Amino acid sequence: MASWLGSLWGGSGASSLPYNISTDPLSPSTNKGSHGWAIHTATHKTNGEEATAFQASKAELAKTPLQQQRSQSFASASSGNLTQLVPALHHFHRIKRLIHPRILRAHATLDTDYPDDSKPSPGLDALDKVASTGNLIIVTEKAIPLDDWLDNLNPHTPQANAAAAKLAHGMICPDAVFVTPGGDFKLGGFDLVTPLGIADGGGGPTPHFRKYEASVCPADYRSPERTSGRYDTLHQSAPLHSIDCYSLAVLIEYIYTHPSAGTNGQVPVPLKKALLRMKNDSPKLRPRLPPLLKCPVFDNPYVKAQKFLDEVVSKPVEEKIIFLQSLPDILNRGVLTENVAIYKILPMLVMGLRASAGNEAAMSQDINRREVLAIVPLLFQIAESYLAKTPELFQKHVTPLVPLLFAVNDRGVRGSILQKISILESQLDKSALNSSVFEPMCSGFTDSSGPLRELTLKSTIVLVPKLNHANLEKLVRYLVRLQADPEASIRTNTVIFIGKVAPHLTETSRQKLILPAFTRSMKDPFTPCRLAALRAVIACKEYFSQKEVAEKVLPCVVPHTLDGANEVRAEAFNVVDTFLVNLREESKRMAKDEAERMSAATCGIGAEGGTGGATSAAPSSGSYLTGISSWMGSSTEPTASTSSASGAQRTTSSTSNGSLTKLPAPQPGPAAPKFSSLTLSDAQVGGSSKYNTADDSGGWSDDDDIVSPQNNSTGGGGWDDDDDAFGMSPVNKTKGDGDFFASFDSNKASKVGGGKAGSLKPGMKLKGKAKPTVTKLPASDLLDGWDDF
Repeated sequence: MASWLGSLWGGSGASSLPYNISTDPLSPSTNKGSHGWAIHTATHKTNGEEATAFQASKAELAKTPLQQQRSQSFASASSGNLTQLVPALHHFHRIKRLIHPRILRAHATLDTDYPDDSKPSPGLDALDKVASTGNLIIVTEKAIPLDDWLDNLNPHTPQANAAAAKLAHGMICPDAVFVTPGGDFKLGGFDLVTPLGIADGGGGPTPHFRKYEASVCPADYRSPERTSGRYDTLHQSAPLHSIDCYSLAVLIEYIYTHPSAGTNGQVPVPLKKALLRMKNDSPKLRPRLPPLLKCPVFDNPYVKAQKFLDEVVSKPVEEKIIFLQSLPDILNRGVLTENVAIYKILPMLVMGLRASAGNEAAMSQDINRREVLAIVPLLFQIAESYLAKTPELFQKHVTPLVPLLFAVNDRGVRGSILQKISILESQLDKSALNSSVFEPMCSGFTDSSGPLRELTLKSTIVLVPKLNHANLEKLVRYLVRLQADPEASIRTNTVIFIGKVAPHLTETSRQKLILPAFTRSMKDPFTPCRLAALRAVIACKEYFSQKEVAEKVLPCVVPHTLDGANEVRAEAFNVVDTFLVNLREESKRMAKDEAERMSAATCGIGAEGGTGGATSAAPSSGSYLTGISSWMGSSTEPTASTSSASGAQRTTSSTSNGSLTKLPAPQPGPAAPKFSSLTLSDAQVGGSSKYNTADDSGGWSDDDDIVSPQNNSTGGGGWDDDDDAFGMSPVNKTKGDGDFFASFDSNKASKVGGGKAGSLKPGMKLKGKAKPTVTKLPASDLLDGWDDF
């Protein structure tokens, strides 16, 4: 602070100047009307605030005669020896001491010949003794010369075309007027500032003014008494404003007639009469300047808004709140320009928020709370309309306020922020959104206010794509909780939200959340909630497997085809129809895959059977038969030997033309134990048989090996319930019929059959041959059937 005051009032070392100044000037010192000052851009070293720097070389100023800069018709006799140095030094010392809302404000000054207090600079009374080897630097608020502003002015943009001054400035002209980015006209060029009515030897303007004014001020802006050298008139009878009133009238005409002013080069009629009075030859008849603002030309919304903004600090809070509430409409109508909103209104809003929102004690007062409620919507409107296209300004003005705004414990403020959450999502990075926005806004999910809970839910949807994994899991827990919310609208919006957030969840989180959530919402008594759940199911169908659809989704949806609400029934049928199409396609795919597997298996068996050798059956069939035979063989007692002839097995071999071939009967084997374990290979599956004739047509199918059971008077021929589980049942045969299961009679030796002959399926033909008995296997081969496993 001390260094800043030193730089402002007395100058300081170059190292302590708190601004970085660009090397390339925006306007060189040789430009017309520059008076030897080059204009540079500057930024504050700490906060990056933009400013304007005026630099001048005292050596160049001392070498530049005033008459080379501007020819004067009434120059003094000694003007040929005058240079730009003394007027520049006069301006340097005056600008840092004059503080007024309409005067260009100086932030820092520096005379490099006098960098610190160890070598004080001569004052205004000894400007001719100042060293002329260094540079003069003046850092002011950001501004540009009036001529540059007029050249860049949009003729279709409403502006206030007037400049005002209340001081004896002595050089009111375009060279001395600067315009800030906010549209304010600021007065500079204090080369000739003079007090009037003091004891200075002449009682009128100072000697400095009398010596240099003819060379510094343009002739068109000098009043008649100045051009004729009648300074005594100013001292004796002229009011203080008379010197500048004449110059201001000429300046107003200059502004209105500028090609970019949008006035077709004409001064408004109501203003012409006032300008004529301001240019009166008699200083005493020139009117005071404040009443000029009462001219109907200045009675417009732009001037009123600018005037209130200039005086807003001193206005009562109630008037300030009313004005802030009216600004959104003023901005929407284009009354105030973009630059005014960014560089004048926005800083005022930021300052107000930091003063009130950051103070918990201040927010406890209703008047301050209402002021913050008026500021927040206006802040986001400016951010959305003007700062969105300049991210640097957004980061500078709005981003630091986000944590402050979310820290305000007020539902109205929180609601205003949530309604504009999309602006924050588009401007803030992922890290800032997760830490500064999502985490503090989660308190809204558990707030006692239903509208705030619902607004929090709706606002969160735009943040989901940028949330990290931890915050997504946190959000899922809040969604599950909101499904039991007492507000029906919140439950409905929750299921809609779940449908939209599903693509951003991990597979695990999605499986845990969406189906249980949709099922829960389908049971909700609120009709829109059930309808939203059914629509969400359709939206998330890609996340359900076909098995989940058949076993979990459709059982929950189908009951709603008879829902009490017509729209729910219609949507339920739509869901069912949609999923059934997919299920049919899946079923056809499964059938096709199964057919391909069966075809591959059948082709393999046929290829081996064509060699004429006995082959084993498919693994499943062989395993079943082997298991049954072994189980039955181990659970019964041995019986007496049966006849030496074994039953011939009826098998078919698939050939290329699909016909049946005769298989030779197997030869009787050696003596064997009473029970044996047989496989399909033992039954000669795939070999030729003498019991099949060449004229048999149609062939045996897989089902032909299993014949439907008939009534058997003998009680089932040794089959029990366990055998039926495998899909196989014995066929009742006549007394002479043979079967390779005939030896499986339990507990005693008996002949196969005993019942009526079983019927054959169509297409099955057998020759009338003697039925062979089952071949008994030796004891050493008793366990061979387990080889299939």
